[in-house]
Amino acid sequence: MVETQQTKEDSLAGMSLVDHLAELRKRIMIIVGTLVLGIVVGFYYSPLLVEYVMRIPGELVFLYPGEAFIVHLTVALVAGIVLDLPIILYQVIRFLVPGLMEREIRALFLGLPFSLGLFALGAVFAYKAILPIAYRFFMGFGTEQLAPLISIGNYVSFVLGLVVPFGVVFQLPLVVLLLAGVGILHPDTLARYRKYIILLIFIVAAVLTPPDIVSQVLMALPMLVLYEVSILLCRIVFRKKLANSQK
Repeated sequence: MVETQQTKEDSLAGMSLVDHLAELRKRIMIIVGTLVLGIVVGFYYSPLLVEYVMRIPGELVFLYPGEAFIVHLTVALVAGIVLDLPIILYQVIRFLVPGLMEREIRALFLGLPFSLGLFALGAVFAYKAILPIAYRFFMGFGTEQLAPLISIGNYVSFVLGLVVPFGVVFQLPLVVLLLAGVGILHPDTLARYRKYIILLIFIVAAVLTPPDIVSQVLMALPMLVLYEVSILLCRIVFRKKLANSQK
């Protein structure tokens, strides 16, 4: 391990600023190239994706000639980013690897598939469970004199405003687990500051979701559950570390 770390430090010392910039340029070019390819694929399948997103309302309108086209571009961009996300994260990790220790590299590569899985889980949970509840709630305020006329652009923005933040906040257990593994977080600390974290969760939910109390609560509640799960995982990590240290 010492020789490996020493070799790595010698390799880093031998790399000039130009070498680092060349490596960075190489990684960025790979990311940009694969992202463009992902967007092209996303645009090809955008009619199917838009049709799938519209399953809940069934029928929408567009209010100006270019709105439907912009929606297809937006969906293609999001699809391209999602498709390219593993490559983006992999290239970032590969760029950082020369400056990391072996256990840190192992943690990053092990955490990558879990991170992608948690993001997908959060996005699916938001679309399947949260979005229908929020949509029915807001549509319930319609009357005979107040008929809804929802444009495709506004609806897609509403969907993305729920799905993407849920994918992000579902990373919480993994982040806590990694921080606990390197000794930055302690389960007692998480439990001691629970009331402050709860307040912070509602603030984060208010920032990430559309500006309405229903969406904020629907996001805050799963975040509270994830926080409690994070505390449990953190305790398990520390128990294992304590047991290993006593052997």
